[in-house]
Formats: sequence, structure tokens, C-alpha cells
Amino acid sequence: MKRGKKISLLASVLSFLFLFSPGDGFPLSSMESLKGLKGVEVLIEELNPDLENLSLTMLQIQSDVEAKLRKAGVPVLSVEENEKIQPLRRPYLYIRINSSMLTSRRESVAFNIGIALNQQVTLWMQPDSKKCFFAPTWYTSAVGAAGRRNVQDILDMVQDLTDKFIHAYLKANPKE
Repeated sequence: MKRGKKISLLASVLSFLFLFSPGDGFPLSSMESLKGLKGVEVLIEELNPDLENLSLTMLQIQSDVEAKLRKAGVPVLSVEENEKIQPLRRPYLYIRINSSMLTSRRESVAFNIGIALNQQVTLWMQPDSKKCFFAPTWYTSAVGAAGRRNVQDILDMVQDLTDKFIHAYLKANPKE
């Protein structure tokens, strides 16, 4: 590559990074946003039939995640408890598993697992605004593929991502 093209490419990349960098915003894995939480609700998005055909259920995932959180010392709250204890934040751990059947392999799916801590927020430019909305303030994800024989890999990945949340939660809220 000629020197002029290299410099032009470098300038383009730096311009792109400068223009689209988040500035002073929080990254989606911000532990700062976890400080002061008194626990979380757990919400599992409805599973794609591809996953249900592999014998995975929302109830199974929900109970596994809640048990892991409790064992680690993260309080698991009902909707009512969360609204009573944390009415301004109402945080919930949202777990979504996207999946798609692989046409090249029968009974196999490609999947993406995302775990987000969503809570009520307001825009920092309008702190006095009464308009709140839910937004992710902490997030992690992973991708993979599994079939009927290794469906446990999906559950293991959910557990690994839950461990990441637990680590961040406990670091932001150390035991006294």
C-alpha cells in the first residue's frame, strides 16, 4: 500500500472513532450502575421453538439463574418486592436467547445469549424530567451452537454469563 493511502486510511479510522465514540457515557458493562442495588428480578424472554424442541424451558433457565444468584448472595426479588424496595430503579436481570436452526445440521441451533441489567433511568441532560424509561446499564453476551446431544452447553453458557453479572454485582456492592 502506498504511503498516501496508508495515511488516508489511518485518518479515516481515527475520524470514525472520534465521531462515533460514546464520550462521557456509561459503557453497557458499567459496574457503577450496579452500586446500591438491593437485589434484582429475573426475567427470561420467551424461547424460540427451536430451543423448546431441544427440551429447554424458560422455567428451567429461570430457576437455574435464580438459584445461582441466591447462592452467591444476590437477592432475587419478586415484582412486588422490587417496586417496594427500589421504586426509582426497579432493576431486573433480563436474559434473552436468540436461536436459529442450522440448515446444514439437523437438530442443531446457532444461538446468542444476552444478559442485561435493565433499570429505570432518566436522561442526564434532563435530570428533573419526570420521564423515566428502562434501559440496559450492564450487559454481556456470548454466541455458540448446540444440538440435542450438547444442549447442556447452552445452559452452561447462561451460567457463565450469570457468573459475570454476579462478579460485577458483588464488586459494586461488597458485603459489609
